[in-house]
Amino acid sequence: MPVVVRTSWLPDTILGQCVRRRHRFVVRLNDQMGEPQAVECLLHEWAHALAWNFSLDRLAKLPGVDPAEFDRACHDEAWGCAYSRVWRAYLELGREVA
Repeated sequence: MPVVVRTSWLPDTILGQCVRRRHRFVVRLNDQMGEPQAVECLLHEWAHALAWNFSLDRLAKLPGVDPAEFDRACHDEAWGCAYSRVWRAYLELGREVA
């Protein structure tokens, strides 16, 4: 699915968010970050979009779901692999530009 990236005001404790909408993902980045931190956060959130699965959809819709449980489920092995792939692509892009 497409990924839309936006910068916006977020509380200081939140650097970024990845939210699945009906036909796309929306990544929101805290607009108070500098570029290096924003790039790291973007890569982290993009990995969430790549690793998203329907069990996360079901968990997100459960009433009273524990935020810590949801956070653990979002940072599972699939997310770790996606995060690695995103970082490799970013580093490869840097080599091409250099």
